[in-house]
Amino acid sequence: MNARTRAGSIKPHSVAANSLGQRVVAGEWAAGTTIPTEAVLSKEFHVSRPSMREAIKLLCGKGLLTAVPRIGTIVRPEQDWNRLDPDVLAWQAKGGVSERMIHDLFELRNIVEPEAAALAATRADAAAIEQMRADVTQLGLSDKAASIAADIRFHRMLLEATANPFLASFFPAIEACMSMSFTVSRADALPHEHIVPLHSAIAEAIANHDANQARLAMQNLLERSLRDALSGLLLAQPPAT
Repeated sequence: MNARTRAGSIKPHSVAANSLGQRVVAGEWAAGTTIPTEAVLSKEFHVSRPSMREAIKLLCGKGLLTAVPRIGTIVRPEQDWNRLDPDVLAWQAKGGVSERMIHDLFELRNIVEPEAAALAATRADAAAIEQMRADVTQLGLSDKAASIAADIRFHRMLLEATANPFLASFFPAIEACMSMSFTVSRADALPHEHIVPLHSAIAEAIANHDANQARLAMQNLLERSLRDALSGLLLAQPPAT
């Protein structure tokens, strides 16, 4: 279960988990320390104790907390956190995207996506190729939100086109990585003319069932996307005084 609701009304335990998760990730409580009791937290977040209990269970499932009988709920060390969980990534981004974080996220993408593109080139069916080509066209829209949505759909379809359910399961983490990098790489209103041709090269390599070219095209895209993210981060930094 994800702390962020996808549709409909937001449940109280999801709201509480989102707020509490942000505070844990921000380091409000050091690893190994005990957070306030359910009774105290339920009053602070204005939710029932059962809702607060569900929120804590959700964070335990993400590796942020652990419940110890007769002691309380303890913050787990960062190395125990589920770093690929979309909520955990989003909560980290709330504290500001750092250069190290960007490099780490693109290392993950470089491990997964080039080989996924190569595999998709050997397995993608006509429907998947048609969808990726359609998403490439949408990438060129002047509406930034629509362009980003098409970008995310493209990468989802690419992973699904591998026909490997384990690779496809990486998509929520990839989506969170992309969303985080977009906060800096596309924060300005400047056009990014290279986005469409770089994605088109991947789609066409997959359409041609050329695994080596698909892998190379994805590597090229990720290299340029990393440069865009780092440049955007630099522009977002306040000028030195």
